[in-house]
Amino acid sequence: MKRYAVLLFFFTALLPFAFFAQSTSELENRLKKANSKNDKLTISYQLAEKLLPSSPAKAAEYALLANQIAVEVGDKRKETDAAVLSAEAMYRARNFKEASTRYIKAWNAARNYGFRESALSASEKLQDIALKQNDFKEALKWSRETINYLKDTGGGGRSGGDSQRKIENQLALIQAENRALKDQLQLLSGQNQNIATTYEEQLRQVQEKTQAEINQKQAQLSEISRENQSKDSLNRFALRKLDFLTKEQMIDSVVRARQEREIQIQKTLIAEKELEQERSESVRNLLLLGVGFMLVLALLFFLRFQAKKRTANELKQKNKLVEAEQTRSNNLLLNILPPAIADELKARNKVAARKYEQATVMFVDFKGFTHVAEKLSPELLVEELDHCFSNFDRIISQYRIEKIKTIGDAYLCASGLSDMTAGPGDIIKAALEIQDFMLALKAERLSSGMPFFEARVGIHVGPVVAGVVGAKKFAYDIWGDTVNIAARMEEACEPGHVNVSEDAHWLAKYEFEWQYRGKVAAKNKGMMDMYYVTGIKTY
Repeated sequence: MKRYAVLLFFFTALLPFAFFAQSTSELENRLKKANSKNDKLTISYQLAEKLLPSSPAKAAEYALLANQIAVEVGDKRKETDAAVLSAEAMYRARNFKEASTRYIKAWNAARNYGFRESALSASEKLQDIALKQNDFKEALKWSRETINYLKDTGGGGRSGGDSQRKIENQLALIQAENRALKDQLQLLSGQNQNIATTYEEQLRQVQEKTQAEINQKQAQLSEISRENQSKDSLNRFALRKLDFLTKEQMIDSVVRARQEREIQIQKTLIAEKELEQERSESVRNLLLLGVGFMLVLALLFFLRFQAKKRTANELKQKNKLVEAEQTRSNNLLLNILPPAIADELKARNKVAARKYEQATVMFVDFKGFTHVAEKLSPELLVEELDHCFSNFDRIISQYRIEKIKTIGDAYLCASGLSDMTAGPGDIIKAALEIQDFMLALKAERLSSGMPFFEARVGIHVGPVVAGVVGAKKFAYDIWGDTVNIAARMEEACEPGHVNVSEDAHWLAKYEFEWQYRGKVAAKNKGMMDMYYVTGIKTY
C-alpha cells in the first residue's frame, strides 16, 4: 500500500511537466500547419510565453519570429509586445548584450507607437542590465531617458489628477535612483585613487626585489671569476710538467714511429685492393647513369603533360570568368529593364513600345526635402537618400513590382507591366511597408538628434505606355495620364499616409481598411475622390 502511495506521488508530480511538453509540442505542430500570418503570429507568441520560464533561449527565437510577422501584417501592438518578450527571454538567458540590443528596439517601437507601459518597462530593464554590468554611466543615461519620457508623455493627460500624481511619484523615484548612481560614480572615483596609491607601493616593492636580484648575480659572477683563475693555474702546471720528459718516454716515441710505418705499408696494400673495386664499380655506375637518363626523359614527358593540363585548367578558369562576366552583364541589364524587355533589346537591339490597359503606378516623395537637405552635408544627404531608396528596392522586390526610376527625391514604380494579372493589392502592401520603414527610421533619427525625412505616397490604376528611349544610356520609362494622376495623389497626401484614387480603391476595397477623404482638389484635374489606406483587413 505504501509503495502505491509513492508511485501516485511521483505520477502526480510529473503530470504538469508531461502536460507542458505535450501542449508545447501541439503548438509547434499547429505553427507548422498554420496558413495565415495572423495564426502564425498568435501561435509563435504563445510558444514564446510558454517556453519563457523553462527555455528562455528558445522562447527568444519564437518571440523574434512573432515580432517579424507582426511587422509584416502591421500589428503594432503585437510588434511591441513581441519585442519586449524577446528581450526578456535573452535577459533570463543571461545574454545581457543581446538583451540590451532588443530592449532598445522595443523602447523605440513602444515610444513611437505610443505604448507607454512597454516603453517604461524597456527603459527600466536597460537600467537594470547596466547596473548588473557595473556600467553606472549607462544606467544613469537610461534613468534620465525615462525621466524625459515621463515628462514628455505625462502632462495634460485625460485621466485627471491620479494619473498626474502617479507620474510625479515615478519621476521622484527615478530621480532618487539618479542621485544614488551619481554617488556610486563618485565612490568609484575615490577607489581609483586608492588603486593608484597601491600601484605605486607595488612598483616600489618590485624595484627593491629587482635590485636584490642584481646584487645576487654580481656575487655569482665574482665566484665564476675565481674558478677561472684556478683553472689557469692548473694549465700552467701541466706545461711545466711537459718540460721534464723522461728517457723512457723518448724510447716509447721511437717504438711508436716504427709501428706507424708498418701500418702505412698495410694501408698501401688495402688501397690497391680498393682501386680494383672502384674499377668494377665504374662499370656499374655507367649502367646506373643510363637508367638515370631514361628516368630524366620520363620526368620531362611528365612535366610536359602537367604543363598541358595546367594550360587546360587555366583556359577553363578563363572561360568561367568570361561566363561570370556575361552573367554579371545580364544581371546589370535586368536591374535596368524587365526580363522581357531585356531579351528583346539583346535580340533586336531595340524595343517596341507597349501599351498596358491596367497598370498600377506609385509615386513616393519626401516632404520638406529642401529644408532637411540644408541641414546635411552633400555626402550625408546622398548617403541618406541611398539608404531610403535601397530599402524601397528591397521592399518592392518582394512583390510583382517594377522600379521605373528616381527623380531627385521622388521614387516611381509600377505593377501590371511584366505580370498582366497583377492588381493594385501588391503595390498597396509595399506602400504600407515603406511607410512603416520611414516611421521606424524617424524614431531612430529622433533618438540620435538628427534630421529626418517624412514620405508621401500616391497610387492610381489605369492605362500606360512603356518603352525604352534613347540610343545611349537608354532608360525604361512609362507615360500616360495614369502617371500624372498618381503624382497628383502623392501631392495631395499627408506625410506618413498612403493616398489612393477611386479606381485603385474599387479594385482593392475588400483587401484593406480605408478612410474616405471625400473629394479633394487635384492640380489640373479638378475634384477627385481620394482614400487613405489604414491597414490590411483581417478575416
